[in-house]
Amino acid sequence: MKLIKNLKLKIKNSSEGFTLIELLAVVVVFMSIGIIVTSILFSSLRGSSKTNAITTVRQNGNYALIQMEKMLRNARKFEGVSETDTVGSYITNCTQVIPDPPAPTPTPVAYRFIKITSFDNRQTTFACCPASSDPAMISSSSASPACSNKVNLLDQNAVSLSDCKFTCTQASVSEFPIISIDFSLNTAGSNLLYEKKASDSDIPFQTSVMMRNLKR
Repeated sequence: MKLIKNLKLKIKNSSEGFTLIELLAVVVVFMSIGIIVTSILFSSLRGSSKTNAITTVRQNGNYALIQMEKMLRNARKFEGVSETDTVGSYITNCTQVIPDPPAPTPTPVAYRFIKITSFDNRQTTFACCPASSDPAMISSSSASPACSNKVNLLDQNAVSLSDCKFTCTQASVSEFPIISIDFSLNTAGSNLLYEKKASDSDIPFQTSVMMRNLKR
């Protein structure tokens, strides 16, 4: 008789439900797991968007550099550099007077336009078109003015341009000119979220080309 009584007691205990504290503990655990998973997914999406923004900027910058570098290196004639792209403003002599030490070496003059002639006798002008051309852009052109008759080398809907310039240096007038290209890019648009913008500061691009193929 005692055995049956104990068995009944055991069955009664095993059929009891969860207490309120136990239920709350389970809810808290699942909520914590949900928050952690959501945070991981959100961070992954932000990281992916940031990576895409950086990739877009770098692809645009590298493409522009490659196109200009290739044409400058293979040019038949150097028509000069200019700040204004007006008739008679292009100069082909890029030598500078170097003062004796301890005077500092002068900074090369910055220009916004460079004109060349290729071996098929086509003239091309590369231009750092200002913001007034809406928007600021690097372009190539076979007509003048270069910033009005242009083919953009950048996707103006994807990137914004700043600090664009060309410099030209020569050790002497008999030496081949060395052209430096400098510009900076970032994601196009204002008030962008952190993950939508490639960088807090503009990403610089630079290359130098010696025009060895010029026909003298």
